[in-house]
Amino acid sequence: MLAEYVAGMTLVDELAAVVGAVGVVPADNTDQYLNDWTAKYDGPALAVVRPSSTDEVARVVRMCHENGIAVVPQGGNTGLCGGATPLAADHPEARDCIVLSLSRMNTIESINNARATISTEAGVTVQALQEAAAAEGLLFAPDWGARGTAQIGGGISTNAGGLNVLRWGGMREQILGLEVVLPDGRIFDGMRSLRKDSTGFDAKQLFVGTEGTMGIVTRAVFKLHPLPKEHLTAFVALPDLDALMPLFAHARAESSGLVSAFELMPEEGVQRVLANAPQAQRPLQPPSEWYVLLRLSGGDDVEDTMNHVLASAAEDGMITDAAVAVTTEQDTNLWFIRDEVPPIFTFDERGRRHKFDMAIPIDAVLDFFAEAGRVVDALVPGTLTFGFGHVGDGNLHFNIYPGPDCLVDDYDVKGPELERAIDELTWRFNGTISAEHGVGQAMRPRLADQKSDVELDLMRAVKTAIDPKGIMNPGKVIPA
Repeated sequence: MLAEYVAGMTLVDELAAVVGAVGVVPADNTDQYLNDWTAKYDGPALAVVRPSSTDEVARVVRMCHENGIAVVPQGGNTGLCGGATPLAADHPEARDCIVLSLSRMNTIESINNARATISTEAGVTVQALQEAAAAEGLLFAPDWGARGTAQIGGGISTNAGGLNVLRWGGMREQILGLEVVLPDGRIFDGMRSLRKDSTGFDAKQLFVGTEGTMGIVTRAVFKLHPLPKEHLTAFVALPDLDALMPLFAHARAESSGLVSAFELMPEEGVQRVLANAPQAQRPLQPPSEWYVLLRLSGGDDVEDTMNHVLASAAEDGMITDAAVAVTTEQDTNLWFIRDEVPPIFTFDERGRRHKFDMAIPIDAVLDFFAEAGRVVDALVPGTLTFGFGHVGDGNLHFNIYPGPDCLVDDYDVKGPELERAIDELTWRFNGTISAEHGVGQAMRPRLADQKSDVELDLMRAVKTAIDPKGIMNPGKVIPA
């Protein structure tokens, strides 16, 4: 152990020579890099290194490769699955590692209006890309609650989803080109901006959604979209959940495809946000059990289109009331409520909650809710189920937490059974247990039961071919 420790210190000195003193985080300031956002995962690292260029990333990774030191890539560290956190010291796969933060690589390199593309380093935040594109009259489509902190390299590495997948597609569909540092320090330069290329393997896709287990994304080229002239959001009350999917189909048809967000929110969630955030304003009175946050994005006729969609939906009994945001403040309030529903301590005073990020076929959402309620109540009577999210693309954020009549001891003890039962129900509906949050450490043990043996063999074969020493983000994504 002493020899390893001395070797590690020597390596840290060498890394500092590559990235400079400002590129190595002082030991007394590393907690924010060694702990994940949920406070569930933490682990030690020999150093936290912050390169400022692709060349520096390559040199750092090459040195780690030569010394058998693992590399944990990290962006904004807003993930929910422990994917950018070192393994705990007692983890069976734990080894000496460094955290490699991309936070200093935060330059937007160019926007090409003719190509409708934006080229950027991996440490740029989602919000910065949105604002830069909008300044040129273009839209960078990916968007989610942590937009001001989440870095785009992490979004690529987790194939992040968010609010706009329904209209413009997920992260994978936005990527035209990538630059990636491979586990041996070589640089894959795939920074092309082509919309079509049928010359065999699409190598860049090996690094999308693989959470740094194959290499470190350092730069990217994204497609941009025409910036809608108007966005209009309505907070809509449903008579019951049976109206959800008919309203979705109606809104898409009657708006000629202008729906850019269709978010389900229960009154339970709205109540808790209002209780925890005094600045939030209730959009509708009296309360309803279920709401939809409906956004249309388009041209000058968006307001007329929204009025038509809501009026005809009301006539057909699909909605009971609606509040349309006609000012910026009202729109901000609606989306603040939506963004604040997920935080981990919103639900139980002790932060207890079983949280799921599944996706199922959109026509099965109601059946899933009904069956999930029965399954949970049979295992632990008195628990409350809480579902919300991007139902327009089938992505549900489903939560189980102890209700006032729940025996908390049963809830705590039967947690693994609840998790297993909901996973099996998700698979029975031909769904996935991770729609947009990634796999990381949290989902990794459960992934083996979703993937076939052939899929797992393919994943492991690719990992072994690209990273034979296993230094890239060990203990994440690929089941042991």
